[in-house]
Amino acid sequence: MTHKERVARTLARKQPDRVPIYDKFWFEVEREYREQLGCPFVFHHERSTFDWGAVSPETQATTLWELFDMDITEVAWPDFRLRFIEPEVLEETDEWILLRDGNWAELRWWKHKMGTPEHVRFGIDTPERWAAVKSLLAPSRDRVRWNEFWPLYRRAREADRFVCYGVADPFENLKDVVGHEIMLLSMIERPEWVHDLFETYTDLHIKMFEIVEAEGMVCDGAFVYGDMAYRNGPFMSPAHYREFVQPCHKRLFDEFRKRGMPILFHTDGDVRVVIDDLIDSGIDALNPLEAKASMDVRELAPKYGRRLGFCGNIDVTVLMSNDRDRIREEVRSKLAATMPYHGYIYHSDHSIPPGVTLETYRTLLADVREIGRYE
Repeated sequence: MTHKERVARTLARKQPDRVPIYDKFWFEVEREYREQLGCPFVFHHERSTFDWGAVSPETQATTLWELFDMDITEVAWPDFRLRFIEPEVLEETDEWILLRDGNWAELRWWKHKMGTPEHVRFGIDTPERWAAVKSLLAPSRDRVRWNEFWPLYRRAREADRFVCYGVADPFENLKDVVGHEIMLLSMIERPEWVHDLFETYTDLHIKMFEIVEAEGMVCDGAFVYGDMAYRNGPFMSPAHYREFVQPCHKRLFDEFRKRGMPILFHTDGDVRVVIDDLIDSGIDALNPLEAKASMDVRELAPKYGRRLGFCGNIDVTVLMSNDRDRIREEVRSKLAATMPYHGYIYHSDHSIPPGVTLETYRTLLADVREIGRYE
C-alpha cells in the first residue's frame, strides 16, 4: 500500500495495511537529528531567523518527513501577515529579543531555543485601527513560498505520499494580529468587530486556497492549524466557538470537503467539550491530542472512534525517558485502543522535544510499524 493510499484509507476510517506515521519536531531537535543524519539545517535567506523550520530552497533540503519515510507531507502554508517586512528589533539581550512584526504585534522571543513568544503588545487593538489596515489583506500569490514548496511537493508526488495543504486557521490569524486577550474580550464587548475579523480572514483563506489550486499544487487533504485551547480547556466557551469560529471553520472546511480533501485539525490543549462541535464543523481527524492536557485516546476512541480519526497522543514525557519498555507500552496501549476503529495516525502528543535521542526515536518508529500492522 502506498503512503497516499494508507493515509486516505485511515482518514476514511477504513482498514489500511498499518498505522500511518507523521510527526512534528521542536527546532532544537530537528537541528540535532538533521546533523546526525547528515542533512544539516540551513535557514531560508528570505525568512526571519525566528521562523522555525525554514530551510534554504537552494539546498532543496530533505525534510525529516522524508528522512524518516513518513506518510504525510505539508505544503503551501500561505502567509497571512498584514505587511511583508522583516521584524523590527525593539530590545535585545543575550537570551531574548523583542520584535515588532508585520502585524504590528510586539513579541518577545527566546534567541537560542524554540518556544511560544511572550505577547507584549498588539498594535491593532481597536476596530478603528483594524479598519485602517484591513485592505492590506489582499490575496496574492506572493503569500506562498513557491520556491520552498514546489520542490517538496514534487518529491512527495514522486514518493506517492499523502500531500496536505497546510494552513493556519482564522482563529490563529486573529491571535497573531490582535492577540488572545483582545480577541476574547471583544467577543463579549465588541462582537460585531470580531465577526468582521473572522469573516475577513476566512474570505482571504478561501481565495488563497484557490490561488494555490490554480497554480497546480493540488493536494490530497488539508492540515489546518488553530490552537484554540490550553491545558484546562478551550480559550472560549463552546457557545462562543459556535457563534464566532465555527461558521468560519465550516466555510473553509466546505471548500476542502467539496474537493474530496479530508481535514486534519490541529489544536493544542484540552478540547473535549468541543469535540462534537469540531466534528460538526467538518474535521476528519484531531491532532495532536496532548496527554498533559488530559486528552487520552484510550478514553476518546470508544466514544468518538466511529465518527472521528485521531492523530497523536503519544506522550512526549514518556519518550523523554528514553526507556524502551515504557515507550513500547505507551505505543501498544494507545494503538490497541484506536486501531479497531481504523482511524489512527501515529504522532507525538505535541512535537518531539529536546531529550529524545535519535536512537530512541528510530526505535519508536520501528515499534509503531511493528505494533501498528493490521495484516
